[in-house]
Amino acid sequence: MPSFYTSEPDDELESGGGIKPASVGGSAANTATYRRVHEFSSDRGDATRRIETLYRGRSFRSQRAPGEFEFSYVLAGDDRLVLQTSTFSAPMQGEIPFPGQYIVAWNRAGRTTLHHRSRPFTSTGSVPFLMPAEDAFSFESTPRHNNMVQIGTAFLESTATERHDGPPQRLVFDQTVAPRPDHVAAWRAAVKQTTSAVVSETTAPLVRLEAQLVLARALLDLFPWQAVDVPMSLRTQQASRVRHAVEYIHAHADQPITPADIAAVAGLHTRTLQSSMREYLGASPANYLRQVRLDRVRADLLAASPHETQVSEVAKRWGFGNLGRFSAFYAERFDEYPRATLGR
Repeated sequence: MPSFYTSEPDDELESGGGIKPASVGGSAANTATYRRVHEFSSDRGDATRRIETLYRGRSFRSQRAPGEFEFSYVLAGDDRLVLQTSTFSAPMQGEIPFPGQYIVAWNRAGRTTLHHRSRPFTSTGSVPFLMPAEDAFSFESTPRHNNMVQIGTAFLESTATERHDGPPQRLVFDQTVAPRPDHVAAWRAAVKQTTSAVVSETTAPLVRLEAQLVLARALLDLFPWQAVDVPMSLRTQQASRVRHAVEYIHAHADQPITPADIAAVAGLHTRTLQSSMREYLGASPANYLRQVRLDRVRADLLAASPHETQVSEVAKRWGFGNLGRFSAFYAERFDEYPRATLGR
């Protein structure tokens, strides 16, 4: 049977793990139920069908490769966090419609290419990489030996509140940035430190939770991220394009963007996006962008000294040139004028 589970590329390790839709609600403190899954097959067609089911994917296909075929898959953990290891000794392609967890993967052997929002990404050696969360993607892989850490949305988002001021919110990771070598080393050390506690069924609940927190915090160190206040109604497969628009607004609110720019990123016509955002958010793209910028103004004013900062400077920094209209918008949103915020 495959064994769990070291993160070092030269050690013996195996891991398997299903990519499953997960509830974005709930509490990280909820009692989680342990589970373990072990699958294996020497038949490539059977293994392809099995892994498509395990990953809740579609259109999985594989090609014959030299040598004897091998497939193994092991997953262990609970709803907060699981470790997974798998071997699939043939090239494979497929689609994942809506992965409902935060997933870090790395390959001990082989290579994986992800296609997400028309942007390809190819793994490098055993360097950890992120799967898109709550976003459809396709992939292709060479024969590979792959490891994953899957972290439930509620658990990771609750843990992230240790590092930002808001309530649990969707975390948007910058997948274009390669993790720093020292962060990769810390991640591998965290995996090595916590594996036995995560995968053993007999681990005491408090010990398991502490191990899971170590891994969750290590992930938050591994890649840059920001918490984005995305309504629950947008965290569905059907609303993904509107969510793309919202996340783009949050990420680029300090830049000169237009409703047409936002619509293009979401892959929608400008008028279609306007209609969809009004349906889901009660605001047009322009109004939503203004709300986000007002929130940024407020955050800057709260952090500033009234003796060193002028409201007009902060307002102009966030694109508000007409100070009278800005003050009216600000008072409507926060029930106080910006000077009162700065004076706190």
